[in-house]
Amino acid sequence: MLRASGIQWDLRKVENYECYGEFDWDVQWKKEGDSLARYLVRIGEMVESIKIIQQALEGIPGGPYENLEIRYFDREREPEWNDFEYRFISKKQSPTFELPKQELYARVEAPKGELGIFLIGDQNGFPWRWKIRPPSFINLQILPQLVKRMKLADIMTILGSIDIIMGEVDC
Repeated sequence: MLRASGIQWDLRKVENYECYGEFDWDVQWKKEGDSLARYLVRIGEMVESIKIIQQALEGIPGGPYENLEIRYFDREREPEWNDFEYRFISKKQSPTFELPKQELYARVEAPKGELGIFLIGDQNGFPWRWKIRPPSFINLQILPQLVKRMKLADIMTILGSIDIIMGEVDC
């Protein structure tokens, strides 16, 4: 929504997190701010994602590899339906860590905008309070201004270009 309105903002470029700084890619943006601009930005982001994936694949070192999980499945045995190992064959133990007594906010670039997670820790394994800030909820707030004086067919196009996920809006 932001990049289709003339602002060249992408957290991957601004904060340079993970390994995005190692790849050659451009922030896709348009200045028109309409449904077509949002569509063209989305298509451009897909092209840039392919460029990032191709560069990442070229950077994977060669050499032999070994699938360690295949050893477990190669063992010949017939597990019983109620057997402990059968029920928890792919379950992994959750990591245990202690959240410090402070407020934490982390954000990443999601396909529809900024995805933020806010935590308040109290030196426990679980946060005292937490909030997820999904991009669809923020993008939905401008909908009343976008649909003013529009025809019904245009409203469907606008909703499609915003690409709202209703599960995110219900936060």
